[in-house]
Amino acid sequence: MPKDGMSVVRFSSFAPVTEMILQSLPAEKDKEDQKAPAIKNFDQLRQRLNSQARFLILDLEFFQDQQKHRNGVAQIAGKMFETQNSFNYYLYAQNMSAERQLAFLRRYDLRLSEVNGYEVRQTFNRIFHFIAVERPDYIVSWDNGTDFESLNYEANRLKIRKEDRPWRTIQSLDLEKLVAKEVWKSKSGISLEKMCRLLHLPRVKYHQAQNDVIAIEQILKFYARDLERELNCR
Repeated sequence: MPKDGMSVVRFSSFAPVTEMILQSLPAEKDKEDQKAPAIKNFDQLRQRLNSQARFLILDLEFFQDQQKHRNGVAQIAGKMFETQNSFNYYLYAQNMSAERQLAFLRRYDLRLSEVNGYEVRQTFNRIFHFIAVERPDYIVSWDNGTDFESLNYEANRLKIRKEDRPWRTIQSLDLEKLVAKEVWKSKSGISLEKMCRLLHLPRVKYHQAQNDVIAIEQILKFYARDLERELNCR
């Protein structure tokens, strides 16, 4: 029995109760709203690079999967801009050619029964942990179309939810596309190696993910400078 003076609220179903609870909870922001602002030109890039924003530079290398007639991920490397915090993983896959599998086992002095720790799932877990610790605002790549397509393919295969994929929840920057738009007013970009030559940046051994990451960082450092001010001061 209710105490005197207390009214009883009766519902014919739990729907009104559920609605009241949901209305009392803070509204969850859309994932896109949680991302850092997109970078659309060199001025914005320079401003972000000289701010507190954190940039993860990411690069992938591939092998030709003859069974599925597509690219498989062979190497993933990443580095936080202007820090020493980085990762570099070589991946093992059953669909690699026999020669490539043997080369992988020799590289790491492994038995075939020991390769589980080098497969995509374990590598993703390590990278996701790195990202959770470093909390980057941007993921920067040079032509990220193939990279993200391959990452999504593997994530789909592993049944990783879309909201748990960092390359979907963190603002991405395709530096090649930005350079093509800003410098050549074109949608067609150039290779990372050619871009580094044009800027007279130190050479690296390209098409190795850990080296391409360094090359991308060099380009970011170049565009972090206030070039107009430097030219006017001369």
